[in-house]
Amino acid sequence: MIYIFYISFFLKYNTVDEKVKKGMISVETIFPREEKTEVLFQKILDDSWACEKLQETFCNYLFCDDEINSYLSPLEFSQALFNAYHNRDLSAFLMAICENTIFDLLRNSYLIPYRFNADGIENPVIMTDDNGLLLPKYKSKVHEKDYNHFHEIYKELNNNKKIYLAKAYSYNHKYTSDNMEMKQQILEKNTGILIIRELPDTVTANKTEAEAYSAVWDLMIELEKNLPMAFVFYGQDSLVENNKRYDEIGIFLPNSIFLKHLEKHVAKAEAIIYANK
Repeated sequence: MIYIFYISFFLKYNTVDEKVKKGMISVETIFPREEKTEVLFQKILDDSWACEKLQETFCNYLFCDDEINSYLSPLEFSQALFNAYHNRDLSAFLMAICENTIFDLLRNSYLIPYRFNADGIENPVIMTDDNGLLLPKYKSKVHEKDYNHFHEIYKELNNNKKIYLAKAYSYNHKYTSDNMEMKQQILEKNTGILIIRELPDTVTANKTEAEAYSAVWDLMIELEKNLPMAFVFYGQDSLVENNKRYDEIGIFLPNSIFLKHLEKHVAKAEAIIYANK
């Protein structure tokens, strides 16, 4: 199968030699390497559902076909992917063959959160204020039906603090065709409801971003298994309330999927968040 050739070639060609391991030479990667990923990767390897999601996403971007037999199980595929990452710059390689870094694949498999405002681009775009009223600059950009539906639900919620009408998008990274520089590529835009809640500050606990992701793994996976295709956003040390800093998590429910019985989906998301805090 084609992806087996790609990964086998990468592992053979890019094995880190002893000079790299001993720090005698340095290896520059296109993205800063995420530190302390072992716990996060192991959580994925321990969950067969997560391995299947990761393999499916990779194959979709590589134009794999269900009729083509795979010689790797989802676990073996995921293990090969993670081993390659630990050895060298897998993300640059993956961008060349499937227009996704390894963390793009994890995000687009709904296995880790999207970053709030990644690459300096606003995402999600919040379109209402803290009282559920549409912000002036979006009055001509939002369908009246979408806003009225949101506001009706907003008024009925027992806890409508930090719940907004918003737009959000999924993304990956690809090379530009002219100079091979990296750029973010928007995959799909959606309008829906965004729920933002605070979590303990992982920066003061000296946690890396990958460690923060592993800390919210159980919450993230429970959300995705109960609310499939919901977007989860995460920000380290990004929320300030009463002069105190927190991490923040955002659950975005696209109207295209969750519009029917939206109030029940919001209640389910809230129940999962507070059950895991």
